[in-house]
Amino acid sequence: MKRMRLSSQCPTALRFAAGHSQPQQPLSRVSAAIATTTQHQHTSNKTSRRNASSISQRPDSKHVSFPGAVKSAFITDMKFEQPSTYPALPTYRAVDQHGEIVDPNFKPDLSDEEVIKLYKDMLTISIMDLIMFDAQRQGRLSFYMVSAGEEAVSVGSASALTPEDVVFCQYREQGVFKQRGFEISDFMGQLFANVNDPGRGRNMPVHYGSKELNIVSCSHSLSR
Repeated sequence: MKRMRLSSQCPTALRFAAGHSQPQQPLSRVSAAIATTTQHQHTSNKTSRRNASSISQRPDSKHVSFPGAVKSAFITDMKFEQPSTYPALPTYRAVDQHGEIVDPNFKPDLSDEEVIKLYKDMLTISIMDLIMFDAQRQGRLSFYMVSAGEEAVSVGSASALTPEDVVFCQYREQGVFKQRGFEISDFMGQLFANVNDPGRGRNMPVHYGSKELNIVSCSHSLSR
């Protein structure tokens, strides 16, 4: 397999994925980004600045912003809606970006430890998506699909299952793997088809799978 030539400025995770048996430094970029994001949540910014390729949510947004969504406004009551009555269907949420409960009927049933674990899993996937999305656009990766706006769906659904439950995943469900214990090095191994890829490079990128975690590899159907 042709090995990629990456500069010293390339993220450690990418250099590790390109074929090094061990990273020269810990896979710290995602961890550092998580810490930075958490820290900045306590800082109020008057202006919001995004990179051109960023797919992250703007602070204090009144609607969902991700590829495919057309300003789906947030609502605080869950009910059936008629699509024809809205420019875009609203998006229900029980808690806002500041951690405040906005649905008065919502009753928390998770411990603080469980909530933090779910939040870290979602944030890790969101940050990894940003990094790998840019890597694919730079030609460092042949194929990638983000899960922007769907992190809670996959992480939350996986958390309701037991480890013995077998899962058949599809694209944009990286959160299921992260919730069950997939590490950043496992994601990188599959994406770059290096020696750590359980599939030995037989699948396209983002076709994750794990026998240990009872998750069947994603399938890819091609037709004319």
